[in-house]
Amino acid sequence: MRYFLRVTRKALLHSGLLFVCYQAPAQLLASTKINAVSTHAVQATTISLREVLIQFKARYHVDILFEDRLVNQSVNSSVIETTATLEENLTKVLQPYDLRFKKIKDGVYVIVKSRKAQSTASQGLPTGSETTDILPTTPLNRTSLQPYNSLEMHLPAPADIPVQGKVIDDKGEGLPGVSIVIKGTQKGTTTDADGNYKLDVPTAAAILIFSFVGYLPQEVNVGNRTVVDVTLKTDDKTLDEIVVVGYGTVKKKDLTGSVGVISSKEVKDLGVTRIEQGLAGRVAGVQVKAVSGEPGAAPQIRVRGIGSISAGAGPLYVVDGFPTDNIQTLNPNDIETLDILKDASATAIYGSRGSNGVVIINTKRGKSGKANITLDTYYGWQKVSKVPIMKNSLQQAQFFYDGMRNKNLDAGKDVTGPPTAWFTPVPAIIMDVIEGRNTTDENSLDKVLITAPQRQIQLAATGGSENIRYAVSGEYFNQDGIIINSGFKRYSLRTNIDAQLTKRLSLKLNFNPSYTDQRSLPSTGVSGGTASTLGIVASTLQIHNFRPLLDANGNYFNYAGLADMADIYNPLAVAKETITSQKGLRLLGNINLDYQIMDGLKFNVLIGGSLISGKGMYFRPQRVYFANELALGTDNSSLITNWLTEYTLNYTKSFNKHSISALAGYTVQKEHGESNLLSSNKFPNNLVPTLSAVGGLITNGTSSIYEWSLLSYLARVNYNYNSKYYVTTSIRTDGSSRFGTENKYGIFPSVALAWRISDESFLKNIRALNELKLRTSYGETGNNNIGNYDQYGTIAYENYGLGNSVATAIAPGRIGNPSLTWEKQTSINFGVDASFFNNRISGSIDHFQSKNTDLLLNVNIPNNTGFSTALQNIGEVRNTGWEFVLSTVNVDRKIKWSTDFNLSTYRNKVVKLGPQGDPIYSGNNVTQIGQPIGMFYGWLTDGIFKTQAELDKGPFYNPTGSDRSHVGDIRFVDINGDGVITNADKTIMGSPYPDFYYGMTNRVSYKNISLSFTLQGSQGSQIYNTSRGGGNSGRARVRGYAFSNNYWKSEQDPGDGKTPRPNDTPTGGVRLPSQLFLDTGTYLRVNNISLAYVLPANIVQKLGLNSLRVYVNASNPFLITKNTAFNPDVSTTDNPLTPGVEANDYPLPKSLLIGLNVGF
Repeated sequence: MRYFLRVTRKALLHSGLLFVCYQAPAQLLASTKINAVSTHAVQATTISLREVLIQFKARYHVDILFEDRLVNQSVNSSVIETTATLEENLTKVLQPYDLRFKKIKDGVYVIVKSRKAQSTASQGLPTGSETTDILPTTPLNRTSLQPYNSLEMHLPAPADIPVQGKVIDDKGEGLPGVSIVIKGTQKGTTTDADGNYKLDVPTAAAILIFSFVGYLPQEVNVGNRTVVDVTLKTDDKTLDEIVVVGYGTVKKKDLTGSVGVISSKEVKDLGVTRIEQGLAGRVAGVQVKAVSGEPGAAPQIRVRGIGSISAGAGPLYVVDGFPTDNIQTLNPNDIETLDILKDASATAIYGSRGSNGVVIINTKRGKSGKANITLDTYYGWQKVSKVPIMKNSLQQAQFFYDGMRNKNLDAGKDVTGPPTAWFTPVPAIIMDVIEGRNTTDENSLDKVLITAPQRQIQLAATGGSENIRYAVSGEYFNQDGIIINSGFKRYSLRTNIDAQLTKRLSLKLNFNPSYTDQRSLPSTGVSGGTASTLGIVASTLQIHNFRPLLDANGNYFNYAGLADMADIYNPLAVAKETITSQKGLRLLGNINLDYQIMDGLKFNVLIGGSLISGKGMYFRPQRVYFANELALGTDNSSLITNWLTEYTLNYTKSFNKHSISALAGYTVQKEHGESNLLSSNKFPNNLVPTLSAVGGLITNGTSSIYEWSLLSYLARVNYNYNSKYYVTTSIRTDGSSRFGTENKYGIFPSVALAWRISDESFLKNIRALNELKLRTSYGETGNNNIGNYDQYGTIAYENYGLGNSVATAIAPGRIGNPSLTWEKQTSINFGVDASFFNNRISGSIDHFQSKNTDLLLNVNIPNNTGFSTALQNIGEVRNTGWEFVLSTVNVDRKIKWSTDFNLSTYRNKVVKLGPQGDPIYSGNNVTQIGQPIGMFYGWLTDGIFKTQAELDKGPFYNPTGSDRSHVGDIRFVDINGDGVITNADKTIMGSPYPDFYYGMTNRVSYKNISLSFTLQGSQGSQIYNTSRGGGNSGRARVRGYAFSNNYWKSEQDPGDGKTPRPNDTPTGGVRLPSQLFLDTGTYLRVNNISLAYVLPANIVQKLGLNSLRVYVNASNPFLITKNTAFNPDVSTTDNPLTPGVEANDYPLPKSLLIGLNVGF
């Protein structure tokens, strides 16, 4: 855009030169008139026209586009009427300078020269054959306008081709002042007051470039035409050059921090059910993992890695100025802008909550103009994105048979007789399958996983006058889960109102009530769990194909207690017969009052609140297929209220080439929560599933109440000189109830510098370069996402023997620590922003380094204190990484094609872990000094013992035990070299962190057809796949993955040399957490494909509509990976200590949606 502004500036400058040459008297009169006005203004209160327009933008909530050179005059403030409309005031301040405004669309204006000025100037402009150089480098000849040296050569010039035409906008109105340049030259002209132009081109092969502020540039081949008419389209990207930062906004070109931006159009094209899903693959430095594919489940978000061990690693969300950690109820279609603050200069204004990044969400607001009513609706289907390939019936039966044979051989028993008569016999049903008497081969996943519908309908209206504007929307969303009988419903209403109450006082009102209903099943569970705790997915994967879920009479098959199978519940019965529901009501809203104290000084008050009420229940009846366990029911309820009050003072001032803005504020936020959970197994029957049926016989129950509060002071100053040199500083002081009396407050400062080096004289002549900006920042943020009362000691109940009975007494439960303080993050960022070739190529590079100190850990303390551990601030973690962003306009003709690409990499390292530096073991993950947080921990493998000779060389697992290593078992790596595999040989065996992750979005359009698709990928990480280990641990009672079919059978048939033999009684440490449990996390996924068609205006008008868009959207349609489970990009929990663990999670769905967007 900057290139086209420069071209326009040159064109208008030359127009001025010609104006002087041909119309000196007229110019003198015009100059005298302007000077007179300016002199009069100085005698009263004056303000620059540029500043007036900026104030109009804020006051009337519109976009006003202009070139700086047109608005450098001073305005008499007395001509501005506070009760007048925007257009009346624009007319008054522009008319004295021969300027006027043009309304591009509702809420968007552009400042241009008046028709009088255009007409006057055109009298001095050459037309037809009198083509000009926009910036002539030699004196002009008044007759021919050719350079003198050209005249002296006396050579006949080739005959030029006269071209004329008209430039209009998308409404058919002529555009004055449009720059028209012959590509590859500096020759061109501008359109007159009605949008007409005349220009001589050298050949028919010439290409004309049309550009104008606020519109997309366009290149047109002249060809054999002498009339070239052009329609310029509004440049929505230019209009959206505002980036939302903490407690304010800033022009993108003036940004000093690292911020990722996603527009409402991008979100709308995705068809996502939760707004966080829209971040996947689209923002550098932001990693999005699906913790679960369950409807309504939140994905895991990481901004620039993990900086905490125990205090949470997710970002802070700010919705219309209200900080929150719950955005489940937010309708993605209501989003106007989505900004992700990444570096400390951007996040430090949020102090103790900024170290994990901040996601700022602003919802849509009304614009002045007639009511704009839209209907958005879609319907679609979902199915599982990827299904693991499991053994078929015959393979599973053979695996079982070989496992029983190996068990008997290990025990020295004879296996020459009938298998059903062995010492440990093979079940008859296994032999029926092997010998062909039972040919049942049912894939239980096909019964539990279904094709599920998904639908949404939203009705929205925006509009209003210049003094009051509104945006109202209502949504119904219903997503059935791909696991039968699961799902999520959302009903939401949003009302946003903007009102100019008086000439100085304005109001913003946001109100968002919503209601959700989630049917959630116990889908997640590890292999080897008990029947009552094992999740549906794990149960389904373990069932043998030759035992169908329903028997011949259509009844649920009872798997519990079978000798030839793991002890599990029938997963189809669990899905269909259990009753589960979790309902929630949320009221979220705020009132925002702005008072204009004086020009450039504004006082703001924001009062916001959130109320979340939840109620849920669960009931599992007593049935044979549930092993006749007693019926179990639970009931839960919760109520959370959160209140926020903010007072801020904003000051802006521009003078000469200086621009300064300042912010000071005070904010208080408080949350109160209550919850209750009751359960009982005393139901007399299965008729009434609520706790009212147990007659008060509650077998378990808990209740909790909590509060936390935060009091903060904040300030920020932005300064720039000539839009070239920038300084941003901020500071915030937080006081939190969560910390001890000795460290109640924390201070978080930041500073950022930027230099638009492309505006320096030594780079201005590089035509290919549009912008080059260097950025750097330093800042401190914190993390207060810890327990509300960790600073206090607690009281616990203890049982002890008293004679022949047991007595209950009170004893200290936890030692207090009044010295607890904030986890602090210190970070630096270096960045470069650049654009080239008329912004056809743009991008950025960021390098960051962060150090997180005072991490909270439970450390060992002397036993004489009466406690074994205490929570202290003693940990330290460092992150370093790179982010690369590249945007290209590949084709910009009738067919348009653009690409956005991003790639990120980061490294995490633990520096300190308490006074002794003891590692933290969390399941099969370990956190230790010198390594990243949560690395996979276990035994390394080196194939299998293929022969007795190999086994004799060791190393041996439990060499004297009955489960010692045998031929066909795993050969582990002997780390300490003692010849025996023990815990001393455990080591880091893999990493959950990728070498790099990336995303790419392509957008293609032709006329009214548009296509977009997004790719997302990760390279180099691993997944700890519990189902992979449990299903292939050698125990044949559990159905396994098909990849393990090539297992060891004998010394003559060793299989693939790495898959161990099956055994009903595992030997050789086959079930130890080892590299066999690791799966690849490398993948490339097509996240989204969207194809849309906008019906032509003439057809739409005949239908009585304003617009009609039809689209098809596919989510997660394709996946390339060698991962053997459901999803290669998963992390079961949000715990930073256990990343990358897969535990038979709810599978990720893929969907196909068909939708309509209708404007009335």
